[in-house]
Amino acid sequence: MRKTNRLITPSRLPLALAVLACLQAAPVLAQESTREEAAASSASKSDKKATDLDKVTVTGSLIRRADYETTSPVFTIDTERNAAQGQTSVSEFLQKSAIGAAETQITNQFGGFTTNGGTGVQTFSLRGLGANRTLILLDGQRPGPAGTRGAVGAFDLNVLPTAVLQRAEIVKDGSSSIYGSDAVAGVVNLITKKNFERPELTISGRVPTEGGGEVFSASLANGWNFDNGSIVAAVEWYRQNELTRGDRDFFKCAEDIVWDDKGNRIDRVDRSILAGTNLANCQNMLHNVIDVGATRYVPSTDGSTVGPFPGYRPRANQTYANGNPLATYQEPYNFPAYGQSQIINRQERKTVYFATDFGFDSFNWKTQFLYNNRTTDNFAWRQFFPTVLIPGTTTRAQPVLPFKSASETEVDYYYFANKFDGGFGSSTWGWEVNANYSHSSGKYSNLGIRNSISGDIGRPGTGTAAANYFDPGYLNGSKVDELVSILGVWAKGKTTYDQTTVNAVFSGELFDLPAGAVATAVGVEYRNYKIDDQPGADFADIWGSTTAGRTKGDEKVKEAFLELDVPVIKGVPGIESLSLNGSGRVFKYDTVSGSDKVWKFGVNWQIIPSLRLRGTIGTSYRAPGLYELYLGNQTGFQAQTAIDPCIRWAEGNNSNAAANCAAAGIPGDYTAAGNSSATVFTRGGAGGDLKPETSRARSLGLVFTPEFADLSIAIDYFDYEVSDQITALSAASILEGCYESTTYPNRYCDLMRRNPNSGANANMVTEVYAQYLNINRQRTRGWDLTLNWEHEFSFGKFSLDSQVTYTVEDTAELFDSAAASGLSSSDQLGDFGRPDLVGNLGLSLERGDWTYNWMTQYIASTQDPDLSETFTYQGRPNSYRDITAGSRWYHTASVSYEQADWQILVGVSNVFDAKPPLISSSVYSSRYGNTHPFATQYDYYGRTPFVRLKYKF
Repeated sequence: MRKTNRLITPSRLPLALAVLACLQAAPVLAQESTREEAAASSASKSDKKATDLDKVTVTGSLIRRADYETTSPVFTIDTERNAAQGQTSVSEFLQKSAIGAAETQITNQFGGFTTNGGTGVQTFSLRGLGANRTLILLDGQRPGPAGTRGAVGAFDLNVLPTAVLQRAEIVKDGSSSIYGSDAVAGVVNLITKKNFERPELTISGRVPTEGGGEVFSASLANGWNFDNGSIVAAVEWYRQNELTRGDRDFFKCAEDIVWDDKGNRIDRVDRSILAGTNLANCQNMLHNVIDVGATRYVPSTDGSTVGPFPGYRPRANQTYANGNPLATYQEPYNFPAYGQSQIINRQERKTVYFATDFGFDSFNWKTQFLYNNRTTDNFAWRQFFPTVLIPGTTTRAQPVLPFKSASETEVDYYYFANKFDGGFGSSTWGWEVNANYSHSSGKYSNLGIRNSISGDIGRPGTGTAAANYFDPGYLNGSKVDELVSILGVWAKGKTTYDQTTVNAVFSGELFDLPAGAVATAVGVEYRNYKIDDQPGADFADIWGSTTAGRTKGDEKVKEAFLELDVPVIKGVPGIESLSLNGSGRVFKYDTVSGSDKVWKFGVNWQIIPSLRLRGTIGTSYRAPGLYELYLGNQTGFQAQTAIDPCIRWAEGNNSNAAANCAAAGIPGDYTAAGNSSATVFTRGGAGGDLKPETSRARSLGLVFTPEFADLSIAIDYFDYEVSDQITALSAASILEGCYESTTYPNRYCDLMRRNPNSGANANMVTEVYAQYLNINRQRTRGWDLTLNWEHEFSFGKFSLDSQVTYTVEDTAELFDSAAASGLSSSDQLGDFGRPDLVGNLGLSLERGDWTYNWMTQYIASTQDPDLSETFTYQGRPNSYRDITAGSRWYHTASVSYEQADWQILVGVSNVFDAKPPLISSSVYSSRYGNTHPFATQYDYYGRTPFVRLKYKF
């Protein structure tokens, strides 16, 4: 009877207790960034600019130079190429790239979980290190995050309209010395379009053939060019419909999926009142049972009564123990309305964008304004299991009832940016000053159960029960609306987050060397962050959750930085050019004692005109976020059945829990009957308990661009190691980490208290200490391959693009060792959500007005590294379960036809309707049917036709 709502946090812990913060997979075509692309993006169409725009700043460096290749690996994602795959949002562009699909991403599919930023937020994480360690820039500047609840911290990709996005450039190494804190894993620079020749209307739709999850969008963009500058404006509307459990066969019916040694399915057989119906044999959500001590009462199939509850009798489940030929269960695990639960939330967005770019006699002035309104609605089912007295007796019982779980979220986001830049006469030096401000205001409402009238004698302050929970209509869910009207309460809250950034950069050439000019960039930056999350008073009266305190605080950061590029050798055999790049940044955070610094060193060696070697090594830094520091201290109560995996462990299929709970001396039929709720203490790290995170990143790459073909191949090695990573553990995660891990006991067990095996309230969990803490370390390393080839044939222009990410190590230790972290090995490579290999291939043929596209993506198989395929199932040794999520190929085909005034694009994603892989129920407790919820690389929609119509007025 575990709660549906679970915490997703940014570190990889055993059995995915906390997951890097996801959805249908299709390839993203990426190519190496070039200086020409950057210059084209930066330069205005106007001829009357104040500064020399032959010199530009490229992503990955602060230096303005006319001819410059960064030492950092950078590749580009082009929006037009992604639109040919049916992708309609910025989040899809990034999350479905090979580098994005190599890990779990947070999208709006996590409505049943608690995510940083609140329901519906969509973020981007690089290298499995978390979205709060990946810095998002908008045209080179920091936009602030958006979202709800106290854990707002990462940029929400929902806020940016696709109508104005030209491309995304991703720096694939640590870049804190260039861009400051949060750039631990890398940087994504979202670059907008600077010019529209005519008003442009775009309408698109995406409709899966099986229904559910439909996407519709419309945008209108225009630009105006003047003698001394330009203006760009756009409005966009986006709507995604919900995808429910009932919309897909692989969601609607969870099964054990177990075989004998001959390959025969040996799943338990449903002998409940659902037997023989289309709801049978689906272990979706336990309900309609009453626990009295160790006895569980279930509805009688013939309506007879045995015991104190009319129409109910003690269950008589059967296992394979003692040679029984069949395993059965008599509890109801399904009901007709269960399929209404959403996997993908319903979401609607409205966006307004406005930008100006004007040049004057001695300076240029650029502005940006962005407004976004997002609404996200979620619906699911949960259990309600109060401890109450059987009417007319002093005997305690625990009925298990279905109850509605719903939330409504609305976020208004504003972003203002001002940039002034210019030069110093005829010198090579230039300057720029940026001032940016963002404001996020989010309102959230959650449907909960009012604790003060629940009558749950296992929790304090619950009063007298407002309803008779033994009513069969409440137990089976047929009268759930009536129960919601009695107990339900919409708890409301509001979150605001403000970010102000001011910086100044001076860049130019210091002096000449034989190989060229020594160039530098130097500057200062000031940032101010503020958060204020105010949960309403009703949040303090919600059954089954901790009290919600106010999260309020601010942070001020002062930084100074320097970058230096030194050309060492040029024009000798074997060295066309060799340059060294160094950068450093010093900073002072108000909430961190003292100051600190980071550095980065890079080499760029053009061996011959067609071959370039590049490499970097550097450090990065991330101070604790506002939500990690100022989370309001909370004291709450969680029912034993909501958090304790040792309850009735003998009936479960989790072999680790069975072994560890038995080792703790807890009986297999332990029910926690009569025990009060556990006290859960939750607090932030403002008391000085949290240390800043530090990291070291290395990259080494080879770029091959032969003169005999329009071909580019880049191979890059990456290696990150992060120390003192900050994460949060929920109460359920702590107990799962203690008892469901391969190694027991471990350090998770130190964060909880349990009564002895004998005496009053034996085995009861009394206290759980859920808090933010610094974990030991995480290391990830591997290879990226990017290939681009184009050729003009007599029949048209053919292009091929490929991107591959291959991870060779993914080590994560929460505590000092693998054993202390509950792991058999620290290297969790290939675990669910982190395939070791992801690859994309795109083929395109342009023939006159027609363009034909075929895209393919490969996702390698994953499996739980801490579980064995063979286990004891329901008393039957040598049973076999599926612990592997198999590999998948996804294919997308599209064709476009373009005329001077209009263009139409039609296509089909997931052409062959590949389904997501299934795993056995014993592998992971929180599943969508038998799919792993955090393996977000897989496509949930199925075969999906899409269309886009673009018209220029």
